[in-house]
Amino acid sequence: MKLRDAILVAYRGLSRHWVRATLNVLGIVAGVASVIMLVSVAHAVSGVAKAQVDGLGANLVVVYPSGASSSGIQQGLVTASSLTSSDAEALSNIANVPDAVQAVPSAGVSTNVTASAHTWQTDVIGTTPGFGIARGYTLSSGTSFGPSAINASQPVAILGTTVAHEIFPNVSPIGQNVLINQTDFRVVGVYAQRGYSGLYNQDDLVVVPLTALWQFVLPTYSPRVQQILVQATSASTTGRVATEVTNTLLHTHGIINPALADFRVETQQDLVASAERLGTVMQWMLGAVAVIALLTGGIGIMSLMLATVGERAYEIGVRRAVGASREDILGQFLIEALLLAVLGGIAGIALGYGGANFMGDVLTDLPPPEITGLAVLVAGAAALVIGVGAGLYPAVRASLLQPVEAVRRQ
Repeated sequence: MKLRDAILVAYRGLSRHWVRATLNVLGIVAGVASVIMLVSVAHAVSGVAKAQVDGLGANLVVVYPSGASSSGIQQGLVTASSLTSSDAEALSNIANVPDAVQAVPSAGVSTNVTASAHTWQTDVIGTTPGFGIARGYTLSSGTSFGPSAINASQPVAILGTTVAHEIFPNVSPIGQNVLINQTDFRVVGVYAQRGYSGLYNQDDLVVVPLTALWQFVLPTYSPRVQQILVQATSASTTGRVATEVTNTLLHTHGIINPALADFRVETQQDLVASAERLGTVMQWMLGAVAVIALLTGGIGIMSLMLATVGERAYEIGVRRAVGASREDILGQFLIEALLLAVLGGIAGIALGYGGANFMGDVLTDLPPPEITGLAVLVAGAAALVIGVGAGLYPAVRASLLQPVEAVRRQ
């Protein structure tokens, strides 16, 4: 039988039970759309995590309290910390960490910042003058604060661009006061715009002297130091700096067994690798969920084809009696299954594209899904494989029917 004739016969066979065929195709549609949408979301989340780490700064080694979650940007308010100002001083000592440029302690809290009638909730970060250099911030106006502001706990602040625009929409912030936790902080500088790093707005922050944060903003029960950034001399020395930092803190904390360390040291490369691993695991997990949905559609196709073989036994017997070979019958039912898979795959790809874009528009807390050609290819190929696989057993069963037995069933 010619391929064209086989396709026409398969189409007619399916059209007799088009409602049932459509319902089974929906399983493939849902499976393919799920693969595309879930994998695209996982891919986007992975990209955001990596971008957030990339935006951390250059050549950094980050020290966290043990057990604290690391985002690669700025630790949130935690309930306990094993890090102290003495640790930062020890890490600033070139004798202890010879491959480091500086060590920058920091702590932070999310709170309201007010000026006149404008209020904005943001991250208020207390740190030392080296923060801007370590994190790659530059000033667009004003000046930074120096060591004297740290020593005197001066209530001065540097605003990120977003904060400056929100609370000072029509005037220059320099020299103005902002109210933070019932204390007036004088604005001495504004950082140049950096934009987003993944989902993190790098311009949505206020930086104050660490001692001023302790005295005027940070709750008394909060840890004084939540994170220490150690800037290496170059990217190639971050590994050595991480080792030097670890050895120094083990000594200052009086810890002999490194496995019992009450802190965690990570390089930027470690954070990037961790983000990539997380993204890969996420893609596999969500992909597995989507494939299960696809398998459900394949089971529906197999059920339909098995029912069709029983209902069309007489037709199969007549065709065998007039000269159709077993290969013709096998091919006919395989083509029917393939048609269902192709139609479901095409509709599923279209739905996956639309669904992913819809998710990006509606779920603003998630990064916009990134639809990749690989996800579409995998989803389409999986639909074809599952469709043909689901139709193979019914097709073989149909081809093995003897003409006399098939006609007798009628």
